[in-house]
Amino acid sequence: MSLTKVMDGPVKIVIGPDSLGAYLAIPKSGSGPGVMVLHSWWGLTPFYGALCQRLAAMGFVALAPDYFDGATARTAIEARRLRDALDDDSVGRRLAGAAKHLQAYPETGDRPMATLGVSLGCRWALALAEAMPADVAASVIFYGLQRGHYRRSRAAFLGHFGKTDVLTPLAEIRALESNLKNAGCDVSFEVYDHVGHSFFETDRPAQYDPAAATLAWNRTVRFLREKLIAPHAPEPPKRG
Repeated sequence: MSLTKVMDGPVKIVIGPDSLGAYLAIPKSGSGPGVMVLHSWWGLTPFYGALCQRLAAMGFVALAPDYFDGATARTAIEARRLRDALDDDSVGRRLAGAAKHLQAYPETGDRPMATLGVSLGCRWALALAEAMPADVAASVIFYGLQRGHYRRSRAAFLGHFGKTDVLTPLAEIRALESNLKNAGCDVSFEVYDHVGHSFFETDRPAQYDPAAATLAWNRTVRFLREKLIAPHAPEPPKRG
């Protein structure tokens, strides 16, 4: 497992005999906790590169793997075809390898990471939190769901959902929230009034809502700092 380019921008991750394209963003400080960004069914569009750069500006090393292997969709029909063509087992293995790579990257240090999923990407953000309990300390999901037991997970979860989102009904949101809590996870799900699916994505102008997106972003940064940075901050020197 190796990285052929170690700077901001497109990279290729080599995982055994396989490889995976990705976008990498590093903070100006040169180091920070790792956050793996999982894209929606539109593919690894420029929105995700910009999202990685926003995370880097907040002090995180952000890596967005491309599990569509370079393909992007312009219409929902194209996006559905890309999604339906995925081999879940293969994607799961490749993303687990990418997560291990992110943790092994010298700039992330010896500390746990987070996953951040958008829509379809929430499937993998949640699955990795369950499959890699010792590695994933936090998971942020934007209007996506995934069934699972989560009894192995040690992660804290922050969810952002739209109240008018017909793709993620409130009953299913509450069911996932209850499932995570019953598994003993730290869970905070936020439901935003008057917005639907894709309200966070600036490249979906018909759905994007600046006010809700800004609030969700601020909550995300605060959550990631609390779960990834605060536990590893040096203790202040004792006086006297």
